[in-house]
Amino acid sequence: MLTAWQSLPQYQVYGFVQYSRVIGMIALEGQTAGEARILAVTVKPRLQGRGIGKRLVVETFLSLNLMTLDARTLEELLGFYQKLGFEVIDTSARDDGQLVYQCHLTQQALYAAYTHEYSAGAVLFSQRGAERLYVLVTERSGNTGLPKGHVESGETQEQTALREIYEETGLHARLLPGFGGQIVYPQGRGMLKHFTYFLAEYDARQTPVSGEDVIAQALPYEQALQKLSFADVRKVLRDAETFLNQIRL
Repeated sequence: MLTAWQSLPQYQVYGFVQYSRVIGMIALEGQTAGEARILAVTVKPRLQGRGIGKRLVVETFLSLNLMTLDARTLEELLGFYQKLGFEVIDTSARDDGQLVYQCHLTQQALYAAYTHEYSAGAVLFSQRGAERLYVLVTERSGNTGLPKGHVESGETQEQTALREIYEETGLHARLLPGFGGQIVYPQGRGMLKHFTYFLAEYDARQTPVSGEDVIAQALPYEQALQKLSFADVRKVLRDAETFLNQIRL
């Protein structure tokens, strides 16, 4: 999980967190208009060789919605970047004679290196007087997120979201316009998952019913925010709460 570590006007540092421990870090310069440059990538010595550095770069690219990412490297690390899809666009020599490679990664090149899987779901809520409840689902793995599932052949993403809401929570809902987006993240080796999310409302007279593979529950905003397992999904919930507060003043 990519977590903001420190932010300065020009430089940003992110930590890769696993079981509440930082196991890798990446430092960036820029992020202007979807562009950034890697200053350093580091992984704890005992965990090197497990693909964590690669995942750190990929998650950084996807989480920050970058279109391009640059890196300068010596020959000993050139293979690391080339395996990620970076292209060498320039070479220069240092005073000691070592070559420095300027590498460039585009979204197109990154996506071409992966297979892709698509899912859709929604921030699902009901309004009960002054109280707003959000429905979350907890999987067998223990991770808690939003109701969602795979887009089946012939379905639109909107149809998938409504079908998955019903299958996972037993609720009939309607999608609200004006809110939505997509999260892209690596899943296992060689796959990128694309999760398109919407905003959906259900009648407060209904009660969530857990599905075969998930436990569904309706929670107030603050409790829902704390229960969600992943930072990017928590941001989606924050954005949805802000959106609803603005349109329902």
